[in-house]
Amino acid sequence: MRELTRTNDPVFLSYLTAELKGEGIVHLVLDAFASSLLAPMNATALQRVMVDEDDYWQAWGVLVEAEEHVTEDSLLDARLILLQPKQGFRASIDPIILAATVPVKAGDRVLDVGTGSGAAALAILVREPWAWVTGLDIQENLIALATRSAARNQMTEHATFQAGDLMSDYAVANLGQFDHVMSNPPFFERGSGQLPKNKARALATVESTADLRKWIEFMVGAARDGGTITLIHRAEREYEVIDLLRHGCGDIAVMDLTSKQKEGTQKLIVIQAIKNAQAGEISRTELILHKADDDFTDQALAVLRDAQFAPISNT
Repeated sequence: MRELTRTNDPVFLSYLTAELKGEGIVHLVLDAFASSLLAPMNATALQRVMVDEDDYWQAWGVLVEAEEHVTEDSLLDARLILLQPKQGFRASIDPIILAATVPVKAGDRVLDVGTGSGAAALAILVREPWAWVTGLDIQENLIALATRSAARNQMTEHATFQAGDLMSDYAVANLGQFDHVMSNPPFFERGSGQLPKNKARALATVESTADLRKWIEFMVGAARDGGTITLIHRAEREYEVIDLLRHGCGDIAVMDLTSKQKEGTQKLIVIQAIKNAQAGEISRTELILHKADDDFTDQALAVLRDAQFAPISNT
């Protein structure tokens, strides 16, 4: 077994063990005898909570929530509850917009590459609860939180979260299996700037073992013929993304995410392509996020509040 935590707080220990039991996680509390010997002296020994190795990350998710190291955030007008770390990379509106652009239907299989805490994957199920969503991320702690979020939203039957590297055997085992593959990948090239001190933020924002080419190659490989590949990325890397998608994809469409209409500049874009489709002209649309007074536009609220579909292409 593996040690999950140590505590001499009987209230916290009672709460944690109750939560573990509620999740069906087998656990042991050791050193209770030593604590009982110290009780007459108004002292308590640290008691160890042990869990099976296979259950460790699920149990870790329970632990950090109990310790209030995570926040419980309400998204999509309270349709979605998302557990996220207080420190490190936290989901903003990007994954919600990404999910809104995927043309998912009931019964479709969706893969979210670099899912993090699962925001985009779970947002898909808010809009289409009869889809089947898989989230893949290299960070086991975020996968643990995404799994707990799925349970919190009663989505466990349709949402699966997998810890793994897209450079691993997972890529080979899932070639051509998904109707839609989406991602909010790291935006910055390795070596393009100083790495964030927080490891989770660094992994989420800066390319590591998988650069953009490998990331997109994996996404295209995981999609079935005729499936969609959708990414949200920085506008300055648009042509790089498009060039990579042209190897195996066509019907490329771009959505400009414009902060305000009169500003006319985009920091982020969403790019979508169809696997093995014919090459052609790139279609373009725009999502204006804010009014002049900084409130969200009705178009943006339809996505961010009402979980509506936001098609990139009219084809």
